[in-house]
Amino acid sequence: MTAGYDEWAAARTPALLAFALALTDDVATANAGVARALARTRAAWPRVSRDDPDLVARRHVLRVCSSSRRAAGVLRLLEERSDAEIAEILHCSESAARRHVERGLAELSAAGRGGTDPITGDPPRAMLGASSVALVSPSPPVLTGGTGRSAPPRRHRGPWLAAGAVLLLVGGVALVAHETRTPGGVISYPRVSVPDTWRYESYAGVQLEVPDTWGWGGAPIRASYFEGPRHLGSCGANQAAVLSPADHSSYVSPLTRFVGRPAMVAATCTEWGSDGTLPEGEAVWFGSPLKAGVKDLPGTVAETRQVGAQRVTVFAPGSALRRQILGTAQSVDVDGHGCPTQVVARPTAGPTGLRPTSMSVCVYSQDTGVAMLLYSTSVSATAARRYAEGVASATSASGGSSCLTPSGQWVALGLHDRRGTRWDVANLRCDRLQLAGERTAGLTVATVRDWAVAGVPAYVVAPRGGHALDDLLRAPRPY
Repeated sequence: MTAGYDEWAAARTPALLAFALALTDDVATANAGVARALARTRAAWPRVSRDDPDLVARRHVLRVCSSSRRAAGVLRLLEERSDAEIAEILHCSESAARRHVERGLAELSAAGRGGTDPITGDPPRAMLGASSVALVSPSPPVLTGGTGRSAPPRRHRGPWLAAGAVLLLVGGVALVAHETRTPGGVISYPRVSVPDTWRYESYAGVQLEVPDTWGWGGAPIRASYFEGPRHLGSCGANQAAVLSPADHSSYVSPLTRFVGRPAMVAATCTEWGSDGTLPEGEAVWFGSPLKAGVKDLPGTVAETRQVGAQRVTVFAPGSALRRQILGTAQSVDVDGHGCPTQVVARPTAGPTGLRPTSMSVCVYSQDTGVAMLLYSTSVSATAARRYAEGVASATSASGGSSCLTPSGQWVALGLHDRRGTRWDVANLRCDRLQLAGERTAGLTVATVRDWAVAGVPAYVVAPRGGHALDDLLRAPRPY
């Protein structure tokens, strides 16, 4: 069985070839090494696909193309791999990996002082820099004629012609056709199994799973009031703002594990790059500004991968946990809590005599300029029914007063019945629940307490003047 192999090979072959070229400085040897690695990976696919086919394929490339010291130097320069990760790839101890890195960097440095690469005409060290770009964005250069971007010099075409040869050799014309549909820079991990206690987390159409003990917090945000060309700032991106109910700690500490989203979860914001803007322990950043790759940080390691239209960073010292979390990442239209990526901004009626079996809690936000799903969770049938009863007793006709169309931030509540779903909208701007049929209900403790759970208090701010809700939702910001 080779299900999933073609997609993996199409996405990873250009990066493997760039890796092999950096190891060998020779197109023919790199071509042969990648072809052999792909063939062996395909033969063992039922087994390796359950673990990490990238790791297996790289080891095959290394056996054919390079010495351990050269490989260690390339892994450090090309991908900024840590000693532990280089040891894992080379299948050796960390102390041996450190020796290989030291000798490999010395070898590459010496090679960079003389001669040029036979393919590009650049020094070997410069070739490593070019290959690193290929690893992050494996699509071949676009060659155009006439107007527009000019075609690169002919000498740069050789490696990509070799890549095409490998694709044809291993997968045939269908695989090459599939490769053209693979987004540049997307590096997919094999799907993994995780404990039943892990929970779904999603942001803007990307979903992953994390341990249920992790809390919630922020990630860097972009705003015009932050200086610098990227206008990046941190408003609580370095630690959790809210503890998970499964974490029995009495307070949030800098080492509390958390999932962060581009949101203001702290009243004090700092410029990107200031001290205290990076997590010190285990965390996830959705919408991460970090480059794809692996980077050592004080007390942890940041691994960033492109997933869909955004980058996701997992901070953890151990590669196993990073790989496990990234292995669950995927693009979704409706996430595991039943929240659509496409915003729900209008209430809809459910079936008559609704008796909900669960309720989706979907927080949508326009804080970044475009409305998107910021956070989601779900609650039990008991909580959903209690909420529905509280709303029923507080419902009234709108009386012709128009509750503004939701903007800024709002919460869509999906009450699921086996016959259909009713959607209510908590419009925080006008302090009302919008219901189907132009009816409304007030945002009170009785209509909020059953969905202001889990990470909702980290991201949803109580309406101004609604002090009764300050114990359930985050108090309004002072500015």
